[in-house]
Amino acid sequence: MFIALFKLSRPVNVLIAFLTVVIAAELAGGLTPLTNALLAAIVAALITTGANVINDYYDIAIDRVNKPYRPLAAGVISQNMALNYFILVYFMAWAIAWTLGLPLFLIAVTISILLFFYSYKLKRTVLAGNLTVSFATAMAFIFGGGAVFHYKQALFPALFAFFFHLGREILKDVQDQEGDGQDGAITLPLKYGIKKSLLLMTIVFIIVVILTLIPYILEVYSLWYFLTVCIGVYPVLVFVAFQSWKNNSPEYLGYLSNLLKVDMLIGLLAIYLR
Repeated sequence: MFIALFKLSRPVNVLIAFLTVVIAAELAGGLTPLTNALLAAIVAALITTGANVINDYYDIAIDRVNKPYRPLAAGVISQNMALNYFILVYFMAWAIAWTLGLPLFLIAVTISILLFFYSYKLKRTVLAGNLTVSFATAMAFIFGGGAVFHYKQALFPALFAFFFHLGREILKDVQDQEGDGQDGAITLPLKYGIKKSLLLMTIVFIIVVILTLIPYILEVYSLWYFLTVCIGVYPVLVFVAFQSWKNNSPEYLGYLSNLLKVDMLIGLLAIYLR
């Protein structure tokens, strides 16, 4: 059961959320106070866990088509157990966030509620769900900066994260369109088609490239940052954009989506080396 709950949490996503907040705090003003930075990272990890669980809870019908190996879709965990797990981790996140002060508590509660409504309704609409997830991811950087009382330095990373995740979310919609259609969702590819969706994804990734060049051009970030994104981030974005046009089968798009997930870690490394 515990292994199934661990898988339900999507540990890679949880780890990325934790690291994002730690790195955001380091970028903003250093890990001082360290306790605040770590508590904020734990809050982000718990919110991500809850968001992933409630997403699978509402997506059980879709996942039986698209991802039958997921614990809920496979019947390894009951829906009641998943719901209780979701409530537990959300309230744990809010309790810890309260100790960080009212501004961060309000951010944590707001993002939590947004992610709940994403799974409940928004993800089945054109772009609204994509924008919600992207905004929540971007706010992780603001949350980390706020934990160490510095918000301004987290703005560039938040901007990068917003557009990077927006592109990946569009790709995932194309991947999941069969199950989404059966569930009655009206996502971007279902309403406007695969080609227009992939075109928008490609444009978003071009925006990511342009935006990530700006802090280096302005000499805000270092050469090490620039080299890391050139070697580790840009090639992946180009590869994903081209390959998604050549092969848009659900299996292959799933591989590309996972590749982007790994590339997030490279992006975090680049920001850390700023």
